[in-house]
Formats: sequence, C-alpha cells, structure tokens
Amino acid sequence: MPQAAALTAAAMVTEARGLVVAGWCQGAHARDKRGDDVPAWSDEARSWSLLGALLASWHRHETDALRADVIGHLADAEALGGATQVLGEAVGTASLAKWNDEPSRTQTDVIDAFDRALRLLEVR
Repeated sequence: MPQAAALTAAAMVTEARGLVVAGWCQGAHARDKRGDDVPAWSDEARSWSLLGALLASWHRHETDALRADVIGHLADAEALGGATQVLGEAVGTASLAKWNDEPSRTQTDVIDAFDRALRLLEVR
C-alpha cells in the first residue's frame, strides 16, 4: 500500500477506535441512544461495531470535494481497503462483522484489534 494510503488508513483506524471506545455494539453497524439500528455515519449513532466504526470514519473522510477529485477518491478508497485488510489480519478473518458479533466478543477485544491493526500499519 502506498505511504499516503497507509497514513490515511492509520487515521481511519485511529478514528474508528475512538468511536468504539465511546460506544460499541453488536448485530448492527451502529446503534442510536435507544439501541435502534442506524447507518454507521449517522449523527444519531452512539455505538459502533468494528466494521461500522471503520465505515463511519471513511464516510467522514469522503467529502463532496474529495468525491469530485478522482485521484483523491481513489486514494481514500485504497486506504479503506487497506484498513479493512489490516483489521482482517489483526482479527484473523476477513469477516469483520461476524468476528465482532461473536457472543463472547467484548468491547475490549475490539479495541485491542484496532491496536493490533495500528501496529501492523506501522511496519508497512
């Protein structure tokens, strides 16, 4: 992954980690304060799954100006792909939603996965 994409991926993973620290959920990408399923990037979201937090972070990076800039959009999409791949490596599966939703999974497990992913990004 090019250096710029790796830096953007690390920023996305760091932001996603912060969202999960604030609130974590299972069975949905994100939930509002009532526990109802909402889009991960919704202003109503108060808790996120591992994948939902990553999608929320990516959505925040995807501004209208960036979408109009093909090169910037491609770099951001590459960073999302890189972040998803490294999180898959950190948890041992490409199925991030399934991993997050395992009944024994905890918020601490998910935060630790983000930390492992960030360490993996540092060595690339």
